[in-house]
Amino acid sequence: MAMLVLMHEGLTIKEIPLEKPLIRIGRKIGSEIFLEDKLASQNHAKIEILPDPKQKGHVIHILEDLQSTNHTYVNGQEITRKELVHEDTIRIGKHVFKFIEEAAMDGDKTTKLHKSWIRGVYYTKE
Repeated sequence: MAMLVLMHEGLTIKEIPLEKPLIRIGRKIGSEIFLEDKLASQNHAKIEILPDPKQKGHVIHILEDLQSTNHTYVNGQEITRKELVHEDTIRIGKHVFKFIEEAAMDGDKTTKLHKSWIRGVYYTKE
């Protein structure tokens, strides 16, 4: 499952699972992701979850700007429509989100910590 992580100065504020096939983002009450932000349009953007045409049984996440006044940005670039990939940074108004695709994290491994011969000093080999 994928999620948006609301970030502020590098800290995680909130994790928002992307569970519905259509997620509306904006200042309009009733949006799946409601932003109390005068820089965000009422109907600012949407995320659609669609079947992946390249991989049967997988899905893709498409972020689309809905002709918002202040635009939608992914990794610093203004977009109208974009397929999201793991760790994309999305800016809507003053809100910054990180797109996390948990399937992309499955290969993550724990780094082994090694004790050095010097007392109280530890290191990794990577």
